[in-house]
Amino acid sequence: MDIKLQSPSPQVNMLSDYLSQQDTTLTLHCHDGTFRKATAVDATGNPIFHVEGARWGTSWSWRRKVFDAVHDQHLFDFRHESFDFKNRWMVEDPTGRQLCSLVHKNQLTSDHSAIDATVRTVVGEDVVVVMRPLDGAALATAVSVGGTIIATIRKVVDNTKTLGGDEDKSVWELRVAAAVDLSIVMALALCRAEMGHVWKQ
Repeated sequence: MDIKLQSPSPQVNMLSDYLSQQDTTLTLHCHDGTFRKATAVDATGNPIFHVEGARWGTSWSWRRKVFDAVHDQHLFDFRHESFDFKNRWMVEDPTGRQLCSLVHKNQLTSDHSAIDATVRTVVGEDVVVVMRPLDGAALATAVSVGGTIIATIRKVVDNTKTLGGDEDKSVWELRVAAAVDLSIVMALALCRAEMGHVWKQ
């Protein structure tokens, strides 16, 4: 059963141009195991975001660039903080300004996919957006602000144990309420997908 989603009040915008106009479903396709390529499409299959990353081992912070797929515009970088590959990520705009920091809260517990994201909004406020598992395997997670669930992220395909082949390594359904910044949900989905690919969580 789908969880009822609600719009955040007030709005939490990391970027100003990616607010959902209505309840929206995106599908994130991770094309390879190390996130060199990923694409998020809307319900009609039109690309909304695409991700390009360096080959594994060539970037100490495992930096991945996220683009507006329509205009091929670089929106932000998603990377680990320094050499920390366990529990901390950063989102930075193309100039290097921090937009969001994400902290993995419970790596070894049943809440292993719990993330707290501190978002620097476009009006200069810091707002905490949390992601928590909805089941023991974290096949589905809820994204909330101040107790209001604004999105869910659900794994729908898992080929991470399959070597070779042309199939996507994983596919994720992103259900998003109206008036939600899609770029925030995209960053959290990349975080969740990485945990599935790298840590098998």
